[in-house]
Amino acid sequence: MLPFAAGATNAIALLALRHGGVTHLTGISTEGAIGIGTGDAWLLLHAVFIMGLFSLGCAISAWAIRSERWARGPASVAILWVEAALLALAAHTLDANPTIGTCLCSLAIGLQNGASSLVTGAVLRTSHLTGMFTDLGIALGQRLRGAAYDPLRTRICIVVIGTFIIGGACGAALFGPWSGHALWLPALVVLAMTALTSLRLRPRQGRNPTGA
Repeated sequence: MLPFAAGATNAIALLALRHGGVTHLTGISTEGAIGIGTGDAWLLLHAVFIMGLFSLGCAISAWAIRSERWARGPASVAILWVEAALLALAAHTLDANPTIGTCLCSLAIGLQNGASSLVTGAVLRTSHLTGMFTDLGIALGQRLRGAAYDPLRTRICIVVIGTFIIGGACGAALFGPWSGHALWLPALVVLAMTALTSLRLRPRQGRNPTGA
């Protein structure tokens, strides 16, 4: 569900500004390079803010989450709470000020991607698909030449790619009638995942009350 939320957020932010996005820094870095090459200071400044806030979100996740790999803890739940709050705030900001709204989205997705990377040991990133398509292509090549491949990894790639694209389609469909308030869709998805994770943590906290 987190790739779904990221896909929806990215589509809505892209439609609001008509360029770029907030979940993948390759495109944003290219925007910054175009800003430098063409002398477009506004494009460069926008790219710098998006990259900086996304990185800040990842840094906050790294500071907060100190549990072992695959061990979810209260810190992970807190990160998701903050992400949902930032997306809800962006939903009320995007129409009046698209730049601030997209910056809030970038910070929120940075938190999400940092948390998912830390919890899974960088096996799963939920905000962009380049690595997923790369791994899927590698698995296809290995399968075609009869070599061993990782079927679990392949299924994960398909699920992440599929949910990200579905989220993007849903976000784009809602942007027309709802405009910036369409960000309530990813905000509510993240909120639901936060509540579910909190419920599943209760037995774990009983065994290890100090885990983060």
